[in-house]
Amino acid sequence: MTTPPFDDNPFRSPDHAMAPPPVPGQRPIPHWFTVKVRITLVACVVAALGLGSLGALGVYTAVRSGPPSDGDCLYLTREGGGKLAYHRVGCTANNATYKVENQYRGAISCASGDYVRFRLGSGTRDTLCLALNVKAGDCLRDVDDESAIGKVSCADPAAQERVEVLSGFGRDDKCEGADKVFSYAGPPSRTVCLIKAGENI
Repeated sequence: MTTPPFDDNPFRSPDHAMAPPPVPGQRPIPHWFTVKVRITLVACVVAALGLGSLGALGVYTAVRSGPPSDGDCLYLTREGGGKLAYHRVGCTANNATYKVENQYRGAISCASGDYVRFRLGSGTRDTLCLALNVKAGDCLRDVDDESAIGKVSCADPAAQERVEVLSGFGRDDKCEGADKVFSYAGPPSRTVCLIKAGENI
């Protein structure tokens, strides 16, 4: 009895030796192309397509998260060399202290008002005109520092100012008892009165 030759093909079906001979005229399926191999190949193709989709989504997200535009909200931090950096957040977030009221191409002055003028440092070097993102009844801390100003509970000992908002531009004379006043041309045009935090909060 002769010993069959050693076969080191890892894809060979264990019962290959018992497989029936091919039908004459029919091209035999390669012995290594088993059901398990076919399933593995299909899984690899599906995984590759999935990774391609994720890559495309990543590119789309990167484009969508580009420079801020009108209506976006952000907060500022002070980086090395005293330069300000922006961080985009949802407008309802507690740290959304500024809103982009206008965006201009190039080094352009903002409209009349007390805007924080912010220059983007890449590409077109657009100019952002930032207004305080506040509503009546909000309380603020660190109002003298654009990079540290924040919203806090009016019961917080750190609260320095309480916000009142008047419709119309430059209505400083109507901000009774205001410690600071900010006017914005808008739209909408408005006057933001910051009243010293105290017992009236």
